[in-house]
Amino acid sequence: MRREGHIIEEIVEYSNIAESFDQVISGTKRKESRQGRYLLAHREEFIKKLSERIVSGQFHVTPNDIEEKDIIEAGKLRHIQFFKSLKNSIAAHAIMSVVDKHLKKRFIRTTSASIKNRGMHDLMKYILRDIQEDPEGTRYCYKFDISKFYESVNQDFVMYCVHRIFKDKKLIAMLDNFVRIIPKGISIGLRSSQGLGNLLLSVYLDHYLKDKYGVCHFYRYCDDGVVLGKTKAELWMIRDIIHEQLQEIDLVVKPNERVFPTAEGIDFLGYVIRPNNVRLRKRIKQKFARKMCEVKSRKRRRELTASFYGMTKHADCNNLFNKLTGKTMKSFKDLNVAYKPEDGKKRFAGTVVSIRELVNIPIIVKDFETGIKTEQGEDRCIVSIEMNGEARKFFTNSEEMKNILAQIKEVPDGFPFETTIKTEVFGKGRTKYVFS
Repeated sequence: MRREGHIIEEIVEYSNIAESFDQVISGTKRKESRQGRYLLAHREEFIKKLSERIVSGQFHVTPNDIEEKDIIEAGKLRHIQFFKSLKNSIAAHAIMSVVDKHLKKRFIRTTSASIKNRGMHDLMKYILRDIQEDPEGTRYCYKFDISKFYESVNQDFVMYCVHRIFKDKKLIAMLDNFVRIIPKGISIGLRSSQGLGNLLLSVYLDHYLKDKYGVCHFYRYCDDGVVLGKTKAELWMIRDIIHEQLQEIDLVVKPNERVFPTAEGIDFLGYVIRPNNVRLRKRIKQKFARKMCEVKSRKRRRELTASFYGMTKHADCNNLFNKLTGKTMKSFKDLNVAYKPEDGKKRFAGTVVSIRELVNIPIIVKDFETGIKTEQGEDRCIVSIEMNGEARKFFTNSEEMKNILAQIKEVPDGFPFETTIKTEVFGKGRTKYVFS
């Protein structure tokens, strides 16, 4: 496997650190905090110093730089870690933004969670597509979940995977620092853990199943996995392979694993996925209904409704949404709202082309707007056209064209119209463009 270098140079690019700064220092609470106000006042100075620390390899965090607390998430007690300082959060974000970009190329397409543009809805669509396109090859499902994944991860195996991907010694030292900041496992909460956890399972599980055993229908969302197959016997064999692979890296599958017919419904990613429909998980429906009964704030109820719609729109749940909210969510298209510029001028889609490029080419003139100020002068006219099925537009200062367009505007159903632009010579060898 070819290892990648020169990652530090990408990390310290101004655009990367500046973007990470803006991502971390976002939201009123952080901006108005003491740390946030200081960093905003010294933004450029901080970006320069952080770049220098990363380039020199001096960036380092210690256990004293993190805080730990217990939270309840999805009914489970989780022990999480986070940086006390926003400075360290910005640095971790800048480093992992570039690392994640390089790791993404190594992941199989059907692994998801904490990967840009690959959320649970993206993975769900892949599962549903495969079930519908290959009903025989997806008759049965094996579903598994890794027990206490983050707490049980062996740090040495994570770093082995890092060494397989990267050869930049400074970067490896920083990633090792992130991994070993707690005595055991990898932290739940630090920016580095998501990508490195995915990397571990990608190397030891995903590619092993795909490359060595040719498992066609395998899907993983963080530490939850689903395998679809033609027979139960085939899935039990894959189940044994998964157990062996995870045991090699000191991980264990929860005892609630099972093999069952796909037609029963795959409870995965917050949905119950069946060959002919997708429903919302029962627990999510109940939780939303209870919250709507408890919450009195109109603003909070609107937020809950919007969040619930974000889940139901990816499933066959229109009636459920209407029943629990008492309303039908409109799409943006149904609202018939468009941008209204302050200057009152129309805005046309398409790229600007020179009128010279349109000579002797059939076009469709769709609309126009006058009084446009450009670098060439004021009171120009912009004309919206369609050429070869694509939207285009051009500027003209021809009084003749402006006059003709104004006359056509007064004609009922004058726009759109077909035409061809021709050139005519007048005066002392001068050229003008006219509609024909």
